[in-house]
Amino acid sequence: MNYDMQDTKSIVITGKNITKQIIVSDISHIICDAYLCDIFTQNEKFTCLKLLKSFETELADYGFIRINHNIIVNAKHIKHVNNKNRTVILKTNIELHISVRRWKFFKTIFINL
Repeated sequence: MNYDMQDTKSIVITGKNITKQIIVSDISHIICDAYLCDIFTQNEKFTCLKLLKSFETELADYGFIRINHNIIVNAKHIKHVNNKNRTVILKTNIELHISVRRWKFFKTIFINL
């Protein structure tokens, strides 16, 4: 996949006390707990009230993959995938678990990127 499209796309995050525009290529992953989503970039973490499904729909065309019930990962930031443990290691050395239900879909999508 050509990740250059990510550099031209940005999303607006409205948090508790701040509204911020984030370039999609800066987002490494998004973790959600009910309506509270934590958006992780290389240096910062932003929290907003939005469904993970909304992010999944909005960012699917930009190389974002849902790896379990609570996490969406930017494929651009994946360093490697551990097939034995079904985990993704990001460039920031964060290890995230891929669910059994999403594993086959993840492999199919990730190989085709």
